[in-house]
Amino acid sequence: MKMGRVVAAATIAVGTLLSMTPAASAAKDVEVYSDDPGAKGGMAWFRAYGEHFAVCDRDYDDLGVRGRLTWTHNGVKHERKVWHHTGHHQDPRLNCTKYPNDINVPEGTTVYLQVCLQKEKGAPLKYCDTDTGEA
Repeated sequence: MKMGRVVAAATIAVGTLLSMTPAASAAKDVEVYSDDPGAKGGMAWFRAYGEHFAVCDRDYDDLGVRGRLTWTHNGVKHERKVWHHTGHHQDPRLNCTKYPNDINVPEGTTVYLQVCLQKEKGAPLKYCDTDTGEA
């Protein structure tokens, strides 16, 4: 009988401690690279803190880079796109284009980040790859 009370008390104590543990942040940054052979010509990134999104041109391959960020919240699918078609520069700080507006993805939401190479805006997409992150 005493053993049963000890087990019950221990179970309650462990449950109480677990319920008091603060929730960990699930935010996850993500980078994804184009799937072209050899040097990867494009990269897209998403930063969960502040919800920033950009694409970068990484190669002198005569192709631009298109990034797409998507997520679903309350049954509604959201999409943001950004292009970098101004060419590759010697200075890596000039090779990226950041999405210009606040994105406002709800915290804890899974985001899908895709990067593709593209001859020009509206042309067929090439060498696409996708990865996931969390806001």
